Amino acid sequence: MYFFQRIKFLLTATNQHGVHSPFVYAFVTKCLYSKKVFCKSKSLNTAQKTLAYFNISQIQTIEKNSALKNQIIKNFPKIGFDYNTTDFVYFEELTENTFKKITKTSTFHNESIVFINAIYKDYKNWDQLIKHNAIKVSLDLFYCGILFFRREQEKEHFKIRI
Repeated sequence: MYFFQRIKFLLTATNQHGVHSPFVYAFVTKCLYSKKVFCKSKSLNTAQKTLAYFNISQIQTIEKNSALKNQIIKNFPKIGFDYNTTDFVYFEELTENTFKKITKTSTFHNESIVFINAIYKDYKNWDQLIKHNAIKVSLDLFYCGILFFRREQEKEHFKIRI
């Protein structure tokens, strides 16, 4: 099933040329397509590129992901781990609990970034999540998903090949 999901993704995804949002275009070209490599895992590498691009100082990891935490400590020694921050929130996968935490939008602010690893493990939840009113920009990168709550932006969903 994973193989067919990947084929479907590749047929419907785009690169920076299919993006009509200046915010997302800048993010894709300057961050996602940058040559900087933090680690071999595409998802963890993308998370770290995102941290660097937005100059994040606090990260919240809900699950105990030691691989990500070790990578962040190694590459970003000034980033703190705060379980109350909503600047950058990392979820290992999109479970029912994760879905409930994200849809409690009173905890997220306009500049919040939610990074979800392995969105295709439960794509139904991802598909339902991106329809939520508070989530304005969603990026499906196949290996992971990124959500933004930018109130000043029109609601848009992008599938981007990385």
